[in-house]
Amino acid sequence: MKKILPILVAATLVTTISGCTGPFSLTKRVHTFQTSFDDKWVDEVAFLGCVFFPVYGFSTIVDALILNSVEFWTGDNPMDTVLLEQDGHKAIMTLRDDNKIEIKSGAKTVLLEKTLKGVIATDTEGSFLYRAHKGTDQAIRLYDAQNELIKSSNI
Repeated sequence: MKKILPILVAATLVTTISGCTGPFSLTKRVHTFQTSFDDKWVDEVAFLGCVFFPVYGFSTIVDALILNSVEFWTGDNPMDTVLLEQDGHKAIMTLRDDNKIEIKSGAKTVLLEKTLKGVIATDTEGSFLYRAHKGTDQAIRLYDAQNELIKSSNI
């Protein structure tokens, strides 16, 4: 307890003196995952697991001490951007403030937006490119702008 108390006091001072609480993106993502189950009982078990194994506590501390501090000083939250790389091709995926996902690869940019029926992809001007949705048979289908089926897969 003697070692933990000074750490907690220092953490509290660091977060309160800066005057910026930040968005707590990691903690929000943990909560989104924990509440994403269709069955309320599975959701409850996930919640208890996140509490029993201090997932929420850990994510809150990481957000408060590291991620929010980085965002305060740099203006960018490390949780909002992901670099994807495969076979020499690079893409940057960013979560925007309007909850759209922006994917940039070279000069091309695509925006992904969640809808009630699935996901749609548009370009930066808002032109429709693709849509994907899960059917009643649990198959995910991808359609192009002309509404032609491109790919179908079962989960």
